[in-house]
Order: sequence, then C-alpha cells, then structure tokens
Amino acid sequence: MSIRLSHVTETNFWDVINLKSDPEQEQRIQIFERWVGSNAFFLGACQVYGFTPRTIYDDEILIGFTSYGYRKENERYELISMMIGHQFQGKGYGVPIVTAIVKEMADKYNCKEIFLTVIHDNQKAIRVYEKVGFTPTGEIEQGHHPEFVYCLKLN
Repeated sequence: MSIRLSHVTETNFWDVINLKSDPEQEQRIQIFERWVGSNAFFLGACQVYGFTPRTIYDDEILIGFTSYGYRKENERYELISMMIGHQFQGKGYGVPIVTAIVKEMADKYNCKEIFLTVIHDNQKAIRVYEKVGFTPTGEIEQGHHPEFVYCLKLN
C-alpha cells in the first residue's frame, strides 16, 4: 500500500467525478450519496469556499477523494469530505488515508485541532476516525443528514 494525496487535474477530473462510494450510485448522478456528498458536489464547494480538493491514490490507482480546509462559519480546520471508491472499501485503506490527510493538514496549516462530521449511522467511518484518534464533541451538525462532530487534537 502506497497512499499519496495529489491534485485534481484535467487528466483525472472525470475519473474523480465518476468514482462512487456505493455500487448503486454507479447508475445515478446525485449530489448526495448514502454517506457522503458526491465528489462533484465537494469540488464545487472547494471552488466556492476555498477548500483544498485532493485525489487519493494507491501507487498509480485512483481510489478516493478528499477535501479539507478552514471553515470560516465554524472558525476551525475541517476534513470536509473523504470517500473511498466502493471497489476499494474493506481493504484496510481507511486508517492510512485519514492519517495521510491529517498529516498534510497539520503540515499545511500548523493547526492544533482538526474537525470532521460523520453521518450518525456510518459505523465503518466512525470506527476509522476513532482509530486515528478523533473523538466526538457532542455536537450534531444538521447537513443533508444529522452528522456527529468529531475532533482530533494534535500535539
């Protein structure tokens, strides 16, 4: 496993857009999938809000997408989205990917905390985030679904 984060480019743009978190989503164009907004939605959010979009590769294979940045309305650094293509789920990528994102955010922003939200019933994602060290804050953010807020305190 060789996880690396990279830029969204003209070369990989359509591959990023077509990467889906659930096989049922392959046949649909939607703004929101079951547990995550579509990559197209988050690329738009990155453009409007100044977040950083990143592709996730294992060596040369595109396996996911993430976005992160400073969220002005909450005045905190957030991992805005993280999705792994359905064909790559359950293969042990979660913790290494989140760890790579956290490292890049910490290096880029020199921040002391990173926040994220996760849909209340996405138990697989919650387990991954908790393994990396994120803990629930007790807050619930109302997005498309109720989402628990988690925080990782950095040294």
